[in-house]
Amino acid sequence: MPTTTTNRILYIKPRSKRNALFLLILGALLLSFSFILNSFLFSEFKIQLTLIMLACFMVFLVGLMKYLEPKYSYCLTPTTIRFIHRHGQWQLPWSDIVRIGTVAADVHGQHQQLPYLGIKLINLESIANSISPRLANKLMHEQQELLRLAKNNNQLPPNNETINFSPYSLQHATYKGPVAAWLYRSEQLAQCYGFHLFIPQDSFDRDRHEFLALLKQCKQYTVT
Repeated sequence: MPTTTTNRILYIKPRSKRNALFLLILGALLLSFSFILNSFLFSEFKIQLTLIMLACFMVFLVGLMKYLEPKYSYCLTPTTIRFIHRHGQWQLPWSDIVRIGTVAADVHGQHQQLPYLGIKLINLESIANSISPRLANKLMHEQQELLRLAKNNNQLPPNNETINFSPYSLQHATYKGPVAAWLYRSEQLAQCYGFHLFIPQDSFDRDRHEFLALLKQCKQYTVT
């Protein structure tokens, strides 16, 4: 089963990790076979064999990247939700979450659901204290698509899509570097979409609406 339960802790596996071992082994076998072909036929079919080797290497590389992803992407407990990424993690108490929902936007003039779930927070203090700088930096790059879409829909002022590295002050601390930049970006996206955090569809193992129902159920039965 993609989901693992330990006592009252629920672990969710990412959909993006599926077929990782198969692609890794297949890529390795194809690369080995292409090396054998090269040793006999390279002088006659240089271009063709080079292209075949590149294709085999891409299969192996995709499998390797999938294999290196964390085993679990979410850890759900009675009190917290934790997101686990290859570049770091964040953790939040359920009590800090105002709303969880689907993310929608106008795409080419049509109102469409985007491949994300959104989380609206009471404030950014808990997430600022728990997110790692590497993950904050990575998420800014992963969320460029959302930013471009908001810009195309005229939801952002001109030149407001640039990264802001100014210190970001909250009630008990001031944040700098990638964490500060990501906090500014979260505010921007919240103004455009109504959510501070965006959970990509390939980071969980089931239908988007099923996972949304699970998260809402976990929040409903929060242990305080």
